[in-house]
Amino acid sequence: MRINTCILLAAVLTLAPLAQTIRAKGPGQKAATRPFVSIDAERIAHLEKTLDGIRNQLKIPAMSCAIVKDQKVVWAKGFGYADLENKIPATEHTSYHLASLTKTFASTVLMKLVQDGKVNLDDPVSKYGVNLESSGIIRVRHLFSHTSEGNPGERYAYNGNRFAELDKVVEKASGKSFADIVTADIIEPLGMSETAPTVPPVVRSKPANPADAKAADEVKVAVRNLIDAYNSANGDKIESLLGAQQNGFRSDAGFLTLAIDPEDARRQFRAGVRVNIEIHDLEAAVYGDSAITTCLFAGRLTLPGGETRNYGPYRNSFVWNKQGDAWKLVHSHQSPLERAIITENQRLRFERVSKNLAQPYQLDDKSNISRGRYPTSFSVSAGMTSSVLDMAKYDAAIDQNRFVTKATQQLAFTPAISTKGEKLPYGLGWFTQDFRGTSFIWHYGYWVCNSSLILKVPGSNITFIAMANTDNLSRPTDLGRGDVTTSPVGLAFLKTFIFPGMLGETMPEIDWQAPTPEIRDRLKSALDKPYGELYKTELLNQARINASVGRAADSIRLFKAYGELYSKPMPADLAKRQTIAEIARVGDEASQTVEFILPRAQSVRIYAAGEGQDGQLFDYGWIENAETGKPVWEMKPAETKHAGGAGKNRMIDAVATLPAGKYRLRYKTDDSHSFDNWNALPPDINFWGIAVYANE
Repeated sequence: MRINTCILLAAVLTLAPLAQTIRAKGPGQKAATRPFVSIDAERIAHLEKTLDGIRNQLKIPAMSCAIVKDQKVVWAKGFGYADLENKIPATEHTSYHLASLTKTFASTVLMKLVQDGKVNLDDPVSKYGVNLESSGIIRVRHLFSHTSEGNPGERYAYNGNRFAELDKVVEKASGKSFADIVTADIIEPLGMSETAPTVPPVVRSKPANPADAKAADEVKVAVRNLIDAYNSANGDKIESLLGAQQNGFRSDAGFLTLAIDPEDARRQFRAGVRVNIEIHDLEAAVYGDSAITTCLFAGRLTLPGGETRNYGPYRNSFVWNKQGDAWKLVHSHQSPLERAIITENQRLRFERVSKNLAQPYQLDDKSNISRGRYPTSFSVSAGMTSSVLDMAKYDAAIDQNRFVTKATQQLAFTPAISTKGEKLPYGLGWFTQDFRGTSFIWHYGYWVCNSSLILKVPGSNITFIAMANTDNLSRPTDLGRGDVTTSPVGLAFLKTFIFPGMLGETMPEIDWQAPTPEIRDRLKSALDKPYGELYKTELLNQARINASVGRAADSIRLFKAYGELYSKPMPADLAKRQTIAEIARVGDEASQTVEFILPRAQSVRIYAAGEGQDGQLFDYGWIENAETGKPVWEMKPAETKHAGGAGKNRMIDAVATLPAGKYRLRYKTDDSHSFDNWNALPPDINFWGIAVYANE
């Protein structure tokens, strides 16, 4: 299905001009406004031009986007090439890896289990076999809302690995894998033929010669015969396949316990124990009279009296010896799998979808586009593959409450509240953002060679979807902190269809490639406009884009403009104090010294700002005794605080008492991120260096 802007003409007849707002007024209420969305060919053309420009800026080979209005796809298009080498264009049918957009599917599956009473959000995760070290009790809602670290529920910290532990909750509560449920309950009912859980490639053993291939087949037959012997409770057949001396790593009441003790197996079979084991991905490698086989297996163990237990999945390794004309088992080892066994249907579905999958790309160390490799794992946290049209089907079904009730869905869309009563940026599998009274429900994806975004504006019943075949749609952003306007494509959509209604006017475009004084003047003139703060965000977006594609000079230029416009002066209580010594506005690779003398012992206040992370400082200051050269005060990493802007901006505001004497004030920087040479957001206060003030 090729969706063209021409089909929009019918829709536009029923929609008002973009700048119009809808006013709702009840008895005794003031008139309220909300965004009104007008979709016409002119604005779609503008969006297409903007999106393709962003794609080129970010050096993304392929990007596909769609807009869903009132649960119907009104626009969808591909940009660039899904396969650069073979010049295969991207379309709205191109499939991409979704990375963390998978979490939205996990949200639907888990909320259905909650609605059905199979999972309680306040259940300890230990109930489902999730064991994480913690100072408190980690509950399902904590993993679900990224609030499980530290004191559970106290703070938000996005962590995909922890979220992936919810796989165990799904499997324990439902008896099925997440892949099985998402396929049976979402993908197939919605006809999402361009969607599949990711399946890792199977690595096949390749015998070196025909004789080895024949022997490998013989060993595989021995494995299957052993499994058949257990499934048929045939102790004699089991014993015939075991070596006279064999050993293994035991597993309580499991397959290997039986495998290394055939007499015990007979006793258990006579007592009524039965097993039903299935094996998958059987491989064999032969080395003369020895061989090793590997396989995945799972099954069911039936105890006397009829009680059944699921068994596995496990990864098994068997070592075999050729004894006479028969292969005998001499060693066995098993280890539990963290993920469910992949079924043949899942593998076939992924193979079909992969035929239209965009090829993976990345930027090399010189910021040139090069071929990459997609991740192969799948969990509730990441690993789904889909197209924008299929994602649009899913989005519409969510809004039609096809999976859970409206109340249950709204619970997922409601921001978590910390134990301190703070509203957090994440709900249950979705980011939730209140932007000037308008609700944004969204999620982003960010992994190796892929990135994506889904942005819902419920008040306007509209959704924007974007997918790309590099990570650069998400890498330069600050989306993990919970602000969707830091996505260049998300902001482009909002500026075209949402913000004009919210702000009462359309934001004028700024040429971010213009000279810095021109950009600065444009931004200054907009400081008191309703969209002034949005320009600030867009400036940062452009600076990050430049940094992500190797355009360091352009990035520094824009960060410098940001510092000049938006950084604050020194706090008034410091500015009014007598300055004893100061080293300020320090640039890259500097080592500066200023001497000062204290005629008497004196209390001083020291303010310093610099760069540091992971317990280290890269730009920092200190005071040393001029006679001995020994430090008497220094900026220590553990004592610094966040200085605003980029997380690596650190500051300290301290008081010290120094005896009378001669001193040196010192400051050093490394080769990046210094005053007016910022490679990330500058600090809130327009200061980089160290200053000593009289504290009396």
